[in-house]
Amino acid sequence: MIRLTNESPKVMEFTSFTKKEDVTDDELLFALSKFENALSKQKGIIFHCLMRNFSNEYANVLFASDMSDLKELEKKIGKHEDVIQFFELIEMTTTKIEFHEILDNNFIIPSSFSCIEKGLFSLKNKEDKSELVVTSLEIEENYLSTFSNTKAHFIGEIKENEFSEITIGETFGTTKQICMGYLENESCKKMLGLIDESTMQLDFWYLIA
Repeated sequence: MIRLTNESPKVMEFTSFTKKEDVTDDELLFALSKFENALSKQKGIIFHCLMRNFSNEYANVLFASDMSDLKELEKKIGKHEDVIQFFELIEMTTTKIEFHEILDNNFIIPSSFSCIEKGLFSLKNKEDKSELVVTSLEIEENYLSTFSNTKAHFIGEIKENEFSEITIGETFGTTKQICMGYLENESCKKMLGLIDESTMQLDFWYLIA
């Protein structure tokens, strides 16, 4: 994990993948340290960590100052020897990259955390984007902030009418329990009412490096 500044990021890149079958966790983690060293030299990078879920998938989670910095990173980083060596350990056909534009103005990466809840969805009515952001703030104030486990939260926009809700938590188990409580809270039910339930995807990731 690297944290280069304490700036408020405007975008999160979430890249999930599986490692090659013959690659050990130790090999992946050793290569990660060199990969992060290469990242640390790139403009606009604020934070990076490696996460894993219970489906044996991994994810590079990268926060940056803005989208232009990430696009510039894409052009340059793939030519770096340490990055190439990291990619050689990955089943590239399993790689999925998402760019989440952070719609909260004052989002700050917490100083410590152990897990991320990532929900993806579309709205029933794409014109309800502003209402989604307002409702998200209500959820933070009326529900998530009542738990010391909640470290940070934001709504992200991936593309037109494709959004994410990201909750960063202290522990995996409590974060998951809080998520299940959405069905009982009025502010949370208000947001669920805006969402096309057929598009919902929910996963939980825990920090490993």
